[in-house]
Amino acid sequence: MSLVLPDIHERWPFTVAHSRWEAAISEESTAWIESLGILSGPRMKTFRAANFGDFTAIVYGHFTDARQYSVACDLVNLLFVFDDLSDELSAQDARTAATISLDALRNWKMPRVAGEHPVGEMHRRRRLHFISSADVLDKFMSSYDNYLTAVIAEAEDRDRRTIRGSLDSYLALRRETGAVTSCFNLLLIPYEIPSHILRDSRITHLERLGMDLICVGNDILSFNVEQARGDTHNAVIVVMHERGLSSQDAMDFMGVWYREKVEEFCSAMRDLPSCGSVHMRDQVKMYVTGIANWVTGNYEWSLRSGRYFPAGEDPLRSDWVVPLLESSKL
Repeated sequence: MSLVLPDIHERWPFTVAHSRWEAAISEESTAWIESLGILSGPRMKTFRAANFGDFTAIVYGHFTDARQYSVACDLVNLLFVFDDLSDELSAQDARTAATISLDALRNWKMPRVAGEHPVGEMHRRRRLHFISSADVLDKFMSSYDNYLTAVIAEAEDRDRRTIRGSLDSYLALRRETGAVTSCFNLLLIPYEIPSHILRDSRITHLERLGMDLICVGNDILSFNVEQARGDTHNAVIVVMHERGLSSQDAMDFMGVWYREKVEEFCSAMRDLPSCGSVHMRDQVKMYVTGIANWVTGNYEWSLRSGRYFPAGEDPLRSDWVVPLLESSKL
């Protein structure tokens, strides 16, 4: 059997931006992950092959400071490692890992306890604390706490073999398990945008749309491999069960949903709040452009990283038709 994927970026107008710092810095961050011993030999090889430095170079392509790109590399590498590890944890073990991680992030000056799981040391990485303003750091800490809470909730669903009952319910959790808010917080590092502007409904609406495009875009492109291994934390799978649809019909439904969100996002990009000065408006434009870069980068990297499409199965070359992998029972 085959599966026809929707061409979700057929009308996406934002092109790829790329950081000039990738070649100089991404390997250093990858080597840091390797030094922790958190991944086995084969898993480290897979991690390297995914080329998260390339991903970071796109989604933080507007960073002009090498230190900012270094912090972004660290976060992206950390999140992908933690996501893969937590996917295999029970709720109890996820709760323990989350507690260790948050404590290490908050108490980064303190050495970790001998024998502790290396996620503690991984979250002790210091560079974020040296370049972020207090406001950005506070936002990041709060967002990351929400992310870890959502990871536990996902593990609880997994333990109970529960599939979220509706797309809305699923997205409420998925926005957090993707850690996208924390990633957006880093976009603010180069700027000094007042809180009242960031709280404006036009900005928060655009942020929400960006989160949904990132999370659902990933779900659409990763669906085949995730359904094959029996994962259920995926929008396509939720819609299959919510509406009693086949995998193809659910994929088509999510493709239409995604394209509608693209149109809404593009409209929101043209409706930014009044910022009081040209300088501040330029900063806000750069921030929301960073959100668009994240959507672009998520899509581009998902297609070419090898994580979801093996060599020789480029969906762009097959008119979006891919072999439907044999799946575990959902």
